Amino acid sequence: MIYKRKSKLGTIIKIIIVITLILFVYACYNVDYFKNNKYVVMVKAKISETMGTITNNNGSLSSLIENYEPDNEDNTVYEITDIQNRYYYNQLDENSKIIYAEILENVDKIKNGEDNIRISSKLSSLASSEDMQAELMNSFQNAWDAFRNDNVDIFYIDGSKMCLLTKTIKRGKKVNYEFYISKGKNSNYLIDEFSTSKQVDDAIMFVEKAENEILQTVTEKNDYHKIVKIHNWIIDNLQYNLQESDNNSNIYGALKEKKVVCEGYARLFKSLMDKLEIPCVLVSGEGIDLDTGNTENHAWNYVYLKGNWYAIDSTWDDPVIIGSGTVDEDIKYRYFLKGSEYFDKSHVPDGNLVENGMEFIYPELSVEDYVKEK
Repeated sequence: MIYKRKSKLGTIIKIIIVITLILFVYACYNVDYFKNNKYVVMVKAKISETMGTITNNNGSLSSLIENYEPDNEDNTVYEITDIQNRYYYNQLDENSKIIYAEILENVDKIKNGEDNIRISSKLSSLASSEDMQAELMNSFQNAWDAFRNDNVDIFYIDGSKMCLLTKTIKRGKKVNYEFYISKGKNSNYLIDEFSTSKQVDDAIMFVEKAENEILQTVTEKNDYHKIVKIHNWIIDNLQYNLQESDNNSNIYGALKEKKVVCEGYARLFKSLMDKLEIPCVLVSGEGIDLDTGNTENHAWNYVYLKGNWYAIDSTWDDPVIIGSGTVDEDIKYRYFLKGSEYFDKSHVPDGNLVENGMEFIYPELSVEDYVKEK
């Protein structure tokens, strides 16, 4: 039998390491330079926290592991401060507000097609729910509905291509969740008009330029006259589109093609009101033809002026003219700054934007029409 003699050098090295560690620990608690070093302070705090956790769990290391939460968990919650023109956002519950803010914070990533965008783990509050997935889907849908109607300038995202993924992480009895925005099997999140972020950037630049040109013509100081100017520009420059189009319902179609349906009219009106800092809400529901009784899905606006909300339907103020005729002045302002007594006879708002979604509440209109200013 051959015995292998232990190396004296190895033993000496081990002794030096132990002595060094002892001296370091002593210095951490007794030498001012080490006591005040921020990195040493962090290490000491972490050791104290860990020992305290073990003590609180009756000295059970397995219990500590089961309740461990990683330091890189994303608990950031983005706050939205410019809530004046976010009428829909203000009606959401806390989980939907978190998702709304995450979509807004990650708009560029979504535009660029990034998949599995990590969002706040604060949504873990839903973990106590028996049907977490259903509640998450509902919160996500409500957040998107509010986002789409508040942010009419973000016209290029197709909400049907965006979903919320949940990743479940188990450590013993402890379960944590991670949440991601995903495009699923789609190649991007964009509406069919666009296939690349470059095309979107070009469209955004076009919209900004076109809107700025319109706004430069608004020299009036009075909000009433500003509203009149925008209302008239829309009527004089847009046409109701009777044909199918990818951009029938957004501000890009309204400014680029000048042909849209009622939602395109209403979205452009809101976009310009937002830039003029005049409170404005996109409203959807049913329009009623008082002559025939026929109804149709319809969109219009409520605008805030002199302490009250009034209705404006720029689409119906711009009827389809056969031939070379023009819109009569009486028709042009038939649905301009109207109160509920007149407007609600032909317009029925519906706060249920999607089936089984939350019911949003619209502002209460003034009963009387706005008195025209000179």
